[in-house]
Amino acid sequence: MSTYVISDIHGEIDRFHSILNLINFSDNDTLYFIGDAIDRGPEGVAILQEIMKTPNIKMLLGNHEHMFMRYYAEDVTDIEIRRWNKNNNTPTKNAYLKLTETEQKELMSFINSLPTHFDIEVNGRKFYLVHGFPGDNLHDEIWGRPMNGEKNPFADKTLIIGHTPVLYLMTVEENLARQIMDMTISGESVRILYTKEFIDIDCGSGYLDVEPRRLACLRLEDMKEFYA
Repeated sequence: MSTYVISDIHGEIDRFHSILNLINFSDNDTLYFIGDAIDRGPEGVAILQEIMKTPNIKMLLGNHEHMFMRYYAEDVTDIEIRRWNKNNNTPTKNAYLKLTETEQKELMSFINSLPTHFDIEVNGRKFYLVHGFPGDNLHDEIWGRPMNGEKNPFADKTLIIGHTPVLYLMTVEENLARQIMDMTISGESVRILYTKEFIDIDCGSGYLDVEPRRLACLRLEDMKEFYA
């Protein structure tokens, strides 16, 4: 029985299935998915539907799920419509509109039920799992980024985040496009980033024009890494 964490699949269902096969995911395991199944890649809605049917996959609300939910809300604002339209929503929107009305309602009900963080303990070690960064409101927890030296507010918990791709944090002063090009040429792969304050597991899945991208998975019992 093992405990795993993944983040930011962004529609790449093949990578998702590869991870499940790699870890030999079974009914005795628990997988915590900390948000952003949808947008960019083509199969985000299918990923959500699969997670809905798998009771031992626990999911957090990501900012992309929240944008999706707000886009179809009765009180949606023009700003919210424009925001999701600017965030590579076409694959998600197309797939959602092909669902039956019942399937659409089930999907929205599931997204509305998602929490913004998990407090868990594995083998006596405490973890705080969140999509963006810890905060006292929904916006911070799904949109927050550790770009300005933010500290882990929990002295007794290991903080695991997604949302902010590892590439954005690896070398702040280096040109990102040049860094990606160098990694592509050298065959170097993106890895989980460990800092004094947090662990970032967003290794770029869904960024279809970034060749070094991967989907990362971390087993919490021994902190073993898996990639697809």
